[in-house]
This record gives sequence, C-alpha cells and structure tokens, in this order.
Amino acid sequence: MKPIVAFPFRHHGELVSPDAKKMLLDAGFELVCNDTGRRLTVEEQKEMIRDAFAVVSGTEQYDEDMLSAAPNLKVVIRFGVGTDNFDLAAMKRRGIAVGVISNNNCVAEFAVTLILGVIKNIRLFDQTVREGGWARYTMHELKSKTVGIVGFGRIGKRLAQLLQGFDVEMLTYDPYVKEEEAAALNVKPVSLETLLAESDVVSLHIPATPQTRHLINKDTIAMMKDGAYLVNTSRGALIHEPSLVEALQSGKLAGAALDVYEREPVTEDLALGKLDNTLLAPHVAALSVETNYNAGITSAESIIRVFHGGTPLYPVQ
Repeated sequence: MKPIVAFPFRHHGELVSPDAKKMLLDAGFELVCNDTGRRLTVEEQKEMIRDAFAVVSGTEQYDEDMLSAAPNLKVVIRFGVGTDNFDLAAMKRRGIAVGVISNNNCVAEFAVTLILGVIKNIRLFDQTVREGGWARYTMHELKSKTVGIVGFGRIGKRLAQLLQGFDVEMLTYDPYVKEEEAAALNVKPVSLETLLAESDVVSLHIPATPQTRHLINKDTIAMMKDGAYLVNTSRGALIHEPSLVEALQSGKLAGAALDVYEREPVTEDLALGKLDNTLLAPHVAALSVETNYNAGITSAESIIRVFHGGTPLYPVQ
C-alpha cells in the first residue's frame, strides 16, 4: 500500500501546482484530495486523513480530536506560515513533524505596498478619479520616518531588507532577536513601549498566540506616536478592532492598512471599512503566483524528507 498524502483544504487545486503533486506521485505517494469545492465537515476531514502519512493543510483545525482519527500521520505541512490552527503540543506527543512554507518575500513586499499605500492616500485617490472627481489630498513621504517592525522572523527581516532604500530608521521588538542580525540590517532592537512611542509606522509580523492576542489595544495604542500608521499582514487577532476604530476616528492614528481581521471573511458591516483612513485587503499578502508555486514544491520536498527520516525544510518542531 502506498503512503497517502491528504490535501483537505478546498483551495489545493488552484494553489498547489501540478509539479508539486507530480513530485509526490513520482516519489511513490498516493494523493487524496478535497475536490468538493467547499470546506470539509469535521467528520469528512477525519475520513480523508484517516490513513494519511502526511497532510498538506490550510486553515482547518488539527486538535487532539482530529489527530486521533489519523494514527498513521507522521507529518503536517501548513500551506502558509501560521500554525494557530494546530495543537502543536498534541502533535509533539504523537511524534508528528510539523513544517511551514516560506512566503517571507511576498508578505514583506505586500507590507511595503500597504505602508506606501496608506501614507500616500492611494485608496482615496483611486476613489475620487473613479467617481469623476479631482480631489487632491496631501500625503506623506516615507523618507526619514521611523518604521517599527514588531517581530523579526523571516518576514520581518525581509521587510527590513526591502526598506533599506527608503532612508528610514528601523526599530524592532522581538524577544528572540539576534542583535547581530538586526545590526546587519540597520535595525535597532528596542522594547515594545519604545517602538510604539517612536515609530511613525508600526508593522506587525508575529504569530497569533494567547500571549499576543490583542497586543494592539486601547492601552498600547495610547503609547503610539500621535498621527502614526498601523500595518498588519500577520493575524487579525493581534488587534482589538474596536480600539483601532476609535483611534482612527479620533485622529490618534492617521491611518491603518490591514490584510487580516479578527473575523474572516469580513462582512459589509465591518467598521474599519467605513473609514476613509484605512486601506484594506482580503488576507492576500502571501497569494502571489511565485509563492504558491514554491510553497507546493516546499510541501512536497518536506514530506519526502520526512518519509526518508529527515525533517521538513522549514520545521516548526
């Protein structure tokens, strides 16, 4: 019997390249895929992964109950970088290797896009021209500003690389930052309080955990520089949205650019969507053609490595 790789997430057909799936087939795996066009029920997901050696996952949950349905499971690769839908402790107890893909360049580029878009009022300019108007709003330049990067992992570091040419000062808050890596990118490690107080732009690049939930709230927003901008391409749970709305309405913050939200997908009653000083995207920062292709190849290679006794390319544990 061939080892099985399961693809339970409904977008695998459009996101995982044929080349990646061919790698797995050529390596002797059987593929079991969710081709329903919808999210599977819990019971359907359990049935799909029941005999799987490996799973390439989306945002579906992998808790103790789900994992207990797959006694042969040895590796789970997240087709992304967030693992807030994984019970990592349960996976470790069961000896399941966990890996992610690399989307650092794509997300960092999108963060730069959002930073420039929000400080230069791109949404308002686009809107006025489409409506046949000629409103010419003022804007800011990024040059000589201070950018605070919260989280200095692969994405935070890549953002720092991309910002080198903008003549900005860069700060980072990350309890695990290596000072020599930060210094090589002209980034100064500081406390969160210092970063918030001194940054003209704050960009979030940390995972959602119980410890980071609502990191940006009424109290931490009060620490921020008046007229600063907030950018989030990480996870919506990092921000207490009512507090952000209040800060944007009062003028405490000049603007916010978001790719992620507390509740996804959003609905038309999203309070942030009713403000002129927001730039919003539907959780797409990592969805480039290039990243999707490379993610599929990374997933396949990671599974093959684990099958032969190795570890995923980008291991979580």
